[in-house]
Amino acid sequence: MAKVIGSSGLTVELTGQEVELVRQALLYSERNNTAWDSPEDRIARELEQTLARGVE
Repeated sequence: MAKVIGSSGLTVELTGQEVELVRQALLYSERNNTAWDSPEDRIARELEQTLARGVE
């Protein structure tokens, strides 16, 4: 179970499987948007790395 606390103060609890699904979706998006480095891609990368570490 992972707990993600966003900058808005919203807390979301995810199972391990849900965390992995979100990580895979973020990685897929990053891999398919390699032509530019948009702010959204940077946020996706940061979120994926946070989920990978399991940091609360």
